[in-house]
Amino acid sequence: MKTLMMVVLTLSAPPGPSTPATPVATFVTPYTTAFNQALAGMDGVATRRTAPPGPLVLRGQAPVYDESGAGAAVAPPATTYVPPGPVSPYGDPFLGGAPAVDPYGHAVDPNLGYGTVGPQPYRFGWTSRYDVGWIPSEGSDQGDFEVFEVNTAWRYTTGYPSGGAGWIFSWTPEFNYRGWQGPGGVDLPGSVYRFASDFELSTPASNPFSVQLGFTPAIASDLQQSLGSDAYQFDGRAVGFIRASPELMIALGVTVLDRVDEHILPYAGIVWTPNPYWEFRLLYPKSRISLFLGDFGGTSAWLYTGVEYNIEAYAIDLASPSGKNEQIEIADYRWTVGLRTESFGVTSFIEGGYVFAREVEFKYGTPGFGINEGFMLRGGLRF
Repeated sequence: MKTLMMVVLTLSAPPGPSTPATPVATFVTPYTTAFNQALAGMDGVATRRTAPPGPLVLRGQAPVYDESGAGAAVAPPATTYVPPGPVSPYGDPFLGGAPAVDPYGHAVDPNLGYGTVGPQPYRFGWTSRYDVGWIPSEGSDQGDFEVFEVNTAWRYTTGYPSGGAGWIFSWTPEFNYRGWQGPGGVDLPGSVYRFASDFELSTPASNPFSVQLGFTPAIASDLQQSLGSDAYQFDGRAVGFIRASPELMIALGVTVLDRVDEHILPYAGIVWTPNPYWEFRLLYPKSRISLFLGDFGGTSAWLYTGVEYNIEAYAIDLASPSGKNEQIEIADYRWTVGLRTESFGVTSFIEGGYVFAREVEFKYGTPGFGINEGFMLRGGLRF
């Protein structure tokens, strides 16, 4: 009877302080504070409860540049223990590598979609991007030339086969608009358009080696004439990523751009992340150096600078010396400095920069010309 009474009193006693449940205990206690904080940045609820006391930064431990705001993969310091299993310490959201997963199975490593207007990261499901840009009027051999641009894309990403752990498949419809003013010496159209559809297959980046394959058919024209062969473009890319160490990844590949001329460009370089705040993405055709500034009232901020090679072509209603309608190609390099912020799943950025090495070429004999160097301004949203 005495034993029974003790059991009853124990069960009826008021509960003591509660301890939050640990979803996956093996990923909590063995790690350093820095890595627990990094996990807290990936999982908005569960892992944040289990992290040790101390300042927590939403995705602040991730130095990677994630334009989509989808949640970048985490980059713990080199001294931090990285758990076994299908976990990539940090991925390559800017230039490749398929999404890895965190200890809870969430996709955390965004990826690249390469088109006329450059890369965009992805996450599973639908994401979208909306950009506008302006290059003020600058002199050229044929007169002043000004450019206004609008870039949009909607990306759907899923496992392939569906629900499997094999390849990652992405489909990205894209629309681009260019408004041209001038130059007076050449009768260029005031507007040109690009309609594209990018298809991409990537292997999971949880392994030391991953592969990305892409194909992008597009129509690029001023829509002032019947579409001929010059209006159709077929771009492709193939690249491999080697994780040499937790801080270093190597990219080796090639991209083919179907323009006035067929351009075969290296798709190569390194991604070096020496600590949780800096990332050096030294790649071609687009490089970027990013610095994580901190978390301010729930808004994370990154400062970055980069250089990119941009090349576009359109079929236009302009009679050439040979009598055919022309195809125009515009190429340049762009150096930019920008600020990116992320809050509540929406990423915004604004950047200014310098456009140089600007060249215009035609396919059927119309004389090409150069454009003076100048300023550019660009901004947009990702969600």
